[in-house]
Amino acid sequence: MSRHRLLSVESTTTLLVPRLLVAWLVVIAFVAVGCASLVGDEADEFDRQSDGSSRASSERSDRQWPDAGEVEFVALVDDVELFWSEEASEIDLEYQQFDRSRFFLRSEIENGLFVGCEFDGDVEELTGDSVADNAYVAICDEGITLVVDDESYIPELVDQYGSVGPAILLAHEWGHIIQYQLSRFDQSAIIAEQQADCYTGAYIAWAEDNQVEPFVEAEARDLAILSTLETRDELGTSADNEDAHGNGFDRIRATQDGYDRGVSFCAAFDESPPTITQIPFFDDEDQSSGGNVKFAEANDELEQETREYFSTLTVEPLESVVELPSRRELRELYDSVGDNAIGTAYARAYGEAVQELEGEATTGEGASLQRACLVGSWLHWLLNSSDEEGPIGGDLSPGDLDESIQTYSSSDDLLDNPGLVFELVASLRLGTIEGIGACALG
Repeated sequence: MSRHRLLSVESTTTLLVPRLLVAWLVVIAFVAVGCASLVGDEADEFDRQSDGSSRASSERSDRQWPDAGEVEFVALVDDVELFWSEEASEIDLEYQQFDRSRFFLRSEIENGLFVGCEFDGDVEELTGDSVADNAYVAICDEGITLVVDDESYIPELVDQYGSVGPAILLAHEWGHIIQYQLSRFDQSAIIAEQQADCYTGAYIAWAEDNQVEPFVEAEARDLAILSTLETRDELGTSADNEDAHGNGFDRIRATQDGYDRGVSFCAAFDESPPTITQIPFFDDEDQSSGGNVKFAEANDELEQETREYFSTLTVEPLESVVELPSRRELRELYDSVGDNAIGTAYARAYGEAVQELEGEATTGEGASLQRACLVGSWLHWLLNSSDEEGPIGGDLSPGDLDESIQTYSSSDDLLDNPGLVFELVASLRLGTIEGIGACALG
């Protein structure tokens, strides 16, 4: 929990300097960034052809529509295209159906299929290595091109999230296709990625309303949030990085905003980009520690800070009712998640004490959602406690917001309440952004 202050990033938007948190309920071993969107000769994953020729047009006419084991790409693409055929008018777009002959799988490429991408007279060939553990959209003269790794990336998604994983992946990539159809070529990478996340959230809401698989069960919403979190950037990545996608907090925020507000809200990212909380490490020492201070220091400081904040929410003494987590529990959280897991655990305990003292319910789904908002309001207080100039201050390290989400959403009782992860994260996020006034206390 090292100390940072607000940063300004002219190429994107204002950055929060967090000391907050987020990781997650499920930890995945694969290292995929999630996606990349490439334009012509900027797609340096391609190997340039010495003869400058392209055989893709002759081969694609004989090629069968790709599939990958239990993943039915045809059905997934049918669904997302139906969504955009219905919703595109909301963003003043006349949706153009995707040329499915420009959808390629890694297995096809490694089995000898030539995939060329011509742009301004240059022809580049896609190799299997270029799409390993990834998926992306590229602009080519032959047409918008979508490439997916079905050998490692798709199996990992299916293993962790079932059919939700590939559905979310394609919905996100279609967000990039929409950006290209709208000629949105001047966005920063991180805003483009989070706009695609936002469009994905709008698709999830539409799929639920229309009972489209796999979003017919509330659990699918939770899995969508978990998969979004796990494709966050590596800790400490700068928001100005040309490959930046965002931290977990921001990517989840974008997804839930799309779910709640629809594609029109997402399209407005072009003129009114969201605030970005992703920050780099402060210095080499901060990086070497992963943004964490030692356990004893974090424990003492965070217990004091959470007690100080929650004491302002009631006139009654918190000590009369609060049940604080044990030192052993806190040590386990620190070791498995990070230092702000300690703060989140204390905030949750003090939040429940405030609920009891103020005559609020402490059990049931409503109480859990309000408590998540109270935890978020503590984070809001931290972010705004800085004397530094800017919309939001604070003393946070790169991973703190993600650690908070992970800690708060990993309790065993959530596993028996499908859909509650999505709602809890939304409540936590609401409190973090808007503060105590959003939590309906008292």
